[in-house]
Amino acid sequence: MYGRVNFRLIDTDPGARTAFAPPAGFDGDYKAFLKDRSENDTGARQHIACVASLMRKKDGVVPKFTGKYARHAQWMMERYKPV
Repeated sequence: MYGRVNFRLIDTDPGARTAFAPPAGFDGDYKAFLKDRSENDTGARQHIACVASLMRKKDGVVPKFTGKYARHAQWMMERYKPV
C-alpha cells in the first residue's frame, strides 16, 4: 500500500505515501489519526514502530520528519508505546 519505505525520511504531508501521512485534504486531529492508523493498519503499525525504535537507538542517525505534521509526528514518536 505504501510502496518503498524509507525509515530515515518521514513525509507527513497529506496525500504522501507513508504511514505518517493522512489522506489528501485532511484537516483533522493528527494525533487521533496516527493513533487510529497504528491500531487498525498492520503495515502502518510496523512502520510506526520501526521509526520509534530508530529514534531510541544511540547510533546518532535520527529519522528526519518533513511535511505539515512533522513536529507532531516527531513528538509522538519520541513518546511512542507499542500497541
